[in-house]
Order: sequence, then structure tokens, then C-alpha cells
Amino acid sequence: MAAIATILGWLARKSILYLTIVLAILAAAFVLPWIRSEWTKPAAYLERAAQLERVKDELEAVRGAARERLATVAVSAQSKGVSELDEAIPAAAAAKAALEKRRRTALEKAKSLADADTRALLSDGRLEVEIQSREGELSALRNARDWLAQTTRVPTEVSGVRQHAATDQAACVTATNTLAAFQQRWEVVVTFQYYDRERLRALQATKRQLCGRAIIYRQRLAAAEGVNRRLVAARQSYPQVQGWADQQIEPRTSDLDQQIARERTQAEGSWRARASLWAEQIRLGAVLKQAALALVLIVAVPYLIRLICYWVIAPTVVRSPAIRFQTTGVSQTIPPVDASSTSVGVRLDPGEELLVRQGYLQTTSASGAKATQWLLDWRHPITSLAAGLTFLTRVHGAGELTTVSAVRDPFAELTVLSLPDGAGLVLQPRGLAAIAKPIGRRLRISSHWRVLSLTAWLTLQLRYLVFHGPARLVIQGGRGVRVERAQQGRVLAQNQLVGFSTDLAYSVTRTETFWPYFFGREPLLKDRVAIGNGLLIVEEAPRTARGDGARRHGLEGLLDACMKAFGL
Repeated sequence: MAAIATILGWLARKSILYLTIVLAILAAAFVLPWIRSEWTKPAAYLERAAQLERVKDELEAVRGAARERLATVAVSAQSKGVSELDEAIPAAAAAKAALEKRRRTALEKAKSLADADTRALLSDGRLEVEIQSREGELSALRNARDWLAQTTRVPTEVSGVRQHAATDQAACVTATNTLAAFQQRWEVVVTFQYYDRERLRALQATKRQLCGRAIIYRQRLAAAEGVNRRLVAARQSYPQVQGWADQQIEPRTSDLDQQIARERTQAEGSWRARASLWAEQIRLGAVLKQAALALVLIVAVPYLIRLICYWVIAPTVVRSPAIRFQTTGVSQTIPPVDASSTSVGVRLDPGEELLVRQGYLQTTSASGAKATQWLLDWRHPITSLAAGLTFLTRVHGAGELTTVSAVRDPFAELTVLSLPDGAGLVLQPRGLAAIAKPIGRRLRISSHWRVLSLTAWLTLQLRYLVFHGPARLVIQGGRGVRVERAQQGRVLAQNQLVGFSTDLAYSVTRTETFWPYFFGREPLLKDRVAIGNGLLIVEEAPRTARGDGARRHGLEGLLDACMKAFGL
């Protein structure tokens, strides 16, 4: 085996050496030429960029000369008449068409731009400027010709239409008066307009004809006067809007600008310069400032919220009414409870049975009767299933001793609390390990909802389960369970409180110290049990405070929150 390992090691080392030699040859064949090219190309790129910039400057000068020429054409065109403009328009159109025939194809222009052919680029630029100048001149001449033609024609048309409208209106009035005078004659009135019927029809027809013509000419007059008003407005604004007189030749150097930018970008040469250009293009500086501001807000807002919650919100909500539970019967004093231990022995009295949760039955008497109980309470099946109080071991036998211990949790300790008949205990089912109750008597568990209580919403527990006596409850908790009197009132963390007697008032209060809460070491609210003679049950080290019981997130955390809301 040693020889085989030596051979395989030698082969592996030689294979690595072979790959290293291959990489070295590839580097010499490809990487070094690339480095040399990156080192020498920037100078050539800068030279081509300088040549293109000279072409751009010359085209700017050509554009300025074209603007001056257009201004001269504008001044001379203002003094021309319609006939002169009619002669100038075809000439300008022919000159423009001749210039357009000299244009090169887009492929030829792109090749000249890529090769930095300054002579071809300059010729193309001058040609485009000349075509623009001819196009602007042609458009302006046509507009001027149309305006002058309308200016000389429309006033005459308006005068003629106005004369016809006045004549026809007068004829309409005369025909109307003649018809009215005929209809008022006594012969016509007496005969109900049957006197001289032919003449009446002739007068009515004459009136319709003349008044109809008057209406038509009035409409034509209104249209002609509208056109005349627009021409007057155009005449008044013409000195300001004659674009052909003040037209600026548009620059056609965008391709040059882009090529110059590309040449200079490639001319930068170093990776640092390219990174700087990239950062400038994406506005990296502004992005970093915005990200820094967002980071400050993300860090500061939780602390600001904690500040407001501690000094503004918490003092208000802690004054909400406490949760109280009323029980029937005479109030009983719960006897003292022994200190918790890793295991407790439960000896059954006559007529008593023991229900032990799964994972907590350590030893039992060999002579005791045992059976399985499917649910702790058939009246609360969902609660029993959700709390894990299923498949309980039922133990019978007077005087039989059963040892209860958390065989799967090395940190759990237990204690036994006796509930006399008539006493009640608010308890979370998670802390219940076993129950000793009278045989044949159903364990009474009552459910209390506090949906309208602000305290319930602050603790996210809307439902509370009350266990009623007589019964003996074996309660478990991490690293021990402490049962103590409320005395002058007690304040404790929400995850430590396992249960309390029903004669106590349950509420929340603000955590005692500000800075531990401000830095996230303590919660804002803690449980508070009011003054009284009742008992409260405290878990020394809840699972969420131990390494194996870290607070869960996601769906598991949501499930835990729902279980807590339902008092489980």
C-alpha cells in the first residue's frame, strides 16, 4: 500500500507540474502580447482622437459660415415678389437634389469614421451642412411665397363677399316687406289668404330665394373675415416667426463626438482609469452617498424607535387594565411547594390516578395498573394535540409510587403543586409534566379569551387556560421551577412565567433599565403580577435562553407565535 501511495503521489506532483508548464506557455503566447498591446495602444487612440477633434472644429467653422449665408438669403428674400420667389424655388430645389446625389452610403461613412479618414469625414460634414442650408432656404422660400400670395388675394375676396352680402341682404329685406304688405291687405285677410293666390306664392318664392342667398353670403363673409383676421395676426407676428431668416444650421457631429469618446476611453489604457470612467458613468459617488445615508437610517431607526417606545409608548400602554380571572366556589389557599429537583416521586392516594406525559415517566411500581389515555381532555382536543398532551400513561393503584423525570432534557427540573378543590391556576400546558386527579372525575380545564384586553395583545396571548382543583400538578421547567408568593407584586420576563393563581391580576410593565433595552439586551415589556396572596410559577432558564432553545424564525417562529396566542 505504501508503494502505491508513493506512486500516486509522484503522479499527482508531476501532473501539477505539467499543468503549470502549460499555463506558463499560454501566458507567454497570449497574456504578454495582450499586456504589450494595452501598453502601446493608448498613444494611437489619442492621436486618432486629436485628428477627429480637428475635423469637428473645421465643421463648426463651416456651420458658422452657412448660418451667415442663410441670413444674407433671408435679407434678400424679404424684398422679392411672388414671381421672383416662383423662380427661386425651383432653382433651390434643383441645387438641393444635386447635393443629395453626392451623399455616400452609410457603410462608407462608418468605415471612414472607424479608420479616422479625416479628409472623407470633413467632406461628408461640409456636404451635410450645405444640404441643410439648401433645405432651409427652400422651405423658407415656399412659406414666404404662400404668405405673400394669400396676403394679396384675401382682402379682395373679403371686399367682394361683403358687397354681395350687403346687396342680397337689402333685397331680402325688400322682399320681406313686400310680402308683409300684401298679406295685410283687407282682401287677403278676409279671404284667409286665398285672394290672388298666385301672386302670394310668387312673393313667398321671391323672399325665400333672396333671403337664402343672403344667408349664404353672410356665411361666406364670416369665413373670409376669419381668414383675414388670421392673416393679419400672421402679418403682425411674421417678423418674429420667420424661422428661415434666423434658422440655425443643426450640428451633424454626433457621430464624431461618439467616436472621439470611444477613442479616449480606449486611450485611457490602465484598469484604474477604466474603473474611474465606469464609476463616473454610473454615478458611483452619488450611489455611495445614498447607500451611506440608507445605512445610517437602517442603523439609527431601530434605536430611534426604541427611544420612542420606551419614553412615549410604554408609559401609556402599561396603564391599561390588568387581566383578572374569576373562579367559582370558595377561594382556597394553595399549600407550599417543595423546591424543584431533577425527579419527583408521586405516591397515589386511594381513588386517585396519575397521567404522565410522554418522555417524563422514569420508574413505576411493578404491581400498578397502567393504560394509555389518548388525550388529556376530550373537551379540548385541539389544545391537547397542539400542546403535546397525547398518548398519556395512566397509572392506577393506591399507594403506588411513580417517579417522574424529564428523561430527554438534561436541564429540566420538576416540582409538585397541589390544587385544592375550588382553587384555580392559570398555566401554560408546556410546563405540565404529569397530573394526579381523582379517578372517574374529569379534570376541569376552562378557556378564557381576552381579545378586548390591551395587555393580551401586548403579550400576544389572547387565550388563557385555567386548571381547577382538586388535582396535583407536576410542573417542569428549564434548570428548575420556582413557586413563590406574589407578596408586594413581582416583575419578570415574559418567557419565564409559566403560570399563576387566579386570584392575582396579570399585566405588563416597562423594563426596569433603559440602556440594556436600548442596546437590545432586554425586551421593552415584562410580565407583572399584582399584589396578592396567590402564587406564581417561574421557570428558571426558559428554552429560549438556552443554547439548544434559540428563538425560532420563519414558519416555525410564526407557529410559536400562534401557539402562544392560543395559550399553548
